Amino acid sequence: MGFREHLQEVCRGVDGAFACSLMGMDGIEVDGHVESDGGVDVQSMMVEMTGILRTAREAALAHRAGGLEEFSVGTERLLTIGRLVSPDYFMVVALRPEGNQGKARYLLRIAAPRVAAEL
Repeated sequence: MGFREHLQEVCRGVDGAFACSLMGMDGIEVDGHVESDGGVDVQSMMVEMTGILRTAREAALAHRAGGLEEFSVGTERLLTIGRLVSPDYFMVVALRPEGNQGKARYLLRIAAPRVAAEL
C-alpha cells in the first residue's frame, strides 16, 4: 500500500474528515489526500503548522517532557490532528469541528507505523 492509500484510509474512516497529508518537518508535503477543502486553504495551513509542531517538539524536549507524539490545533472552522511518523515526518488529518476526533487519533496511531515502514 502506498502513502496515498494510507492517507485515504484515514480520511475516509473518520466522520467529518476532509483532508489527510504526510508532511516532512521541513514543511514539504510528501503526499496528500483531499476530499474537499472545507472552505479553507488546507494544504497551505498544514505547511504553516509545521512551524508550530517544531516549536512544540523543541519545548517538550527542553523541559524533559519526552518526545512529541501527537498534536492538535482547533480553530472555528476546522480541527487538525497530527501524529509523528518518524523524527522527520508526520501525518495530519483535517476535520470539521464536529468531526470524530477520537477516531482520527486512533486511525493516525494505527497508520503511522505502516507509513513509517514505507519511508
